[in-house]
Amino acid sequence: TMAVVGESGSGKTTLALAIARLIPVTTGKIRMGDVDLLGLQGESLRTHRRHMQFIFQDPYSSLNPRLRAKDIVREPLDRLSIGSVKSRNNRVQELFEQVGLRQDQLRLFPHQFSGGQRQRIGIARALALNPKLIVADEAVSALDMSMQAQILNLMKDLQRKFDLTYLFITHDLS
Repeated sequence: TMAVVGESGSGKTTLALAIARLIPVTTGKIRMGDVDLLGLQGESLRTHRRHMQFIFQDPYSSLNPRLRAKDIVREPLDRLSIGSVKSRNNRVQELFEQVGLRQDQLRLFPHQFSGGQRQRIGIARALALNPKLIVADEAVSALDMSMQAQILNLMKDLQRKFDLTYLFITHDLS
């Protein structure tokens, strides 16, 4: 686990977007294992990008309001055509359980969830592709203190279970 801590406007999110090659990088090196991500293009970049996923700051605006929760979590699997439709649906059900959501919530829309539950959907979506790195960009700052603790404990448990690396981006030293 690594944290990038700084004040608003200091470039923390820009750094994370550069790591994922979602914005242009002019110089330097970004390595994931033995691979220099700056040297990748096209399909090889796309292949490596699936090993890093984001959990965004605002669980209210980071989820598509027109999609049901199950479709939000399944979307990365659908886009990359991973597995059969049945195996994707099974994966989504497993992810819901792992992040503490119930099966009867699969068909709900984002507005039907609390902020903490929405963030759990975002975490499930980030886990869908079995990434090596998860960038948590102010992932708990929009939540109240008790929900922050619950989400951080969940992330810690998931880190142990799935051997994840986290890059936390935050302005809050605690």
